[in-house]
Amino acid sequence: MVRIMERVKNPKWDNLYDAEHKSFFSKFEEFLINNYFSKVFTSSILKASKSKSGKIFEPGSGGGMASATLAKQGFELTCMDLSKNALVKNQSLFKEQSLDGKYILGDIFYLPISNNKFDIVFNQGVMEHFRLEGMNPSVAVNEMFRIVKKNGTLIIFVPAYYSPLFFVYRIMKGLNLIDKYWPYADQDFLHKHELFDMMKKTGAKEIKIQRVWSSFFFSLIGYCKKTD
Repeated sequence: MVRIMERVKNPKWDNLYDAEHKSFFSKFEEFLINNYFSKVFTSSILKASKSKSGKIFEPGSGGGMASATLAKQGFELTCMDLSKNALVKNQSLFKEQSLDGKYILGDIFYLPISNNKFDIVFNQGVMEHFRLEGMNPSVAVNEMFRIVKKNGTLIIFVPAYYSPLFFVYRIMKGLNLIDKYWPYADQDFLHKHELFDMMKKTGAKEIKIQRVWSSFFFSLIGYCKKTD
């Protein structure tokens, strides 16, 4: 319980969604997500899940643009984040667009949700941060898979190794500019086999890992069905 409270109280993510603390790079990144990448991710989610309706859960929802895009298409959305500021922004976005949603402040490693509740569980921009914090991302992946319904889909997006953004990141890190300019905390860029290994501990029988080409090669998608 102490670890949960430490993570929930961590100001790092709250500052990211606080307009007073946002850097130019954070604002530019948010603009790109809102106006392009959220559509890329939601299109990939629908293709991977082959779903046209149902209940969706996004742990690590951030500002909620991807979830809002799915809510517009008739899905029931539950959004969760570690940051209160992120959830406030998420709720405001849904309200502005006259959308219904549910919102939970919580930790992806200890989801406050019973088993087999959602048709789709997904996130983007989340799993790449844990290894550098000394945490095992597979634990969070298993938690996400636990709450997927039978025949539902778990979907994870991560930044890809050797993507254009990877090289920008490495240059900035080499120049010691990450803390000053990088929009997020320090992070991983993953190979396909690393994302696969992260997901295989769920016990899923078939896991697919692909580049998301429409993301300009920035992202990998991993997804699997819950068949048992």
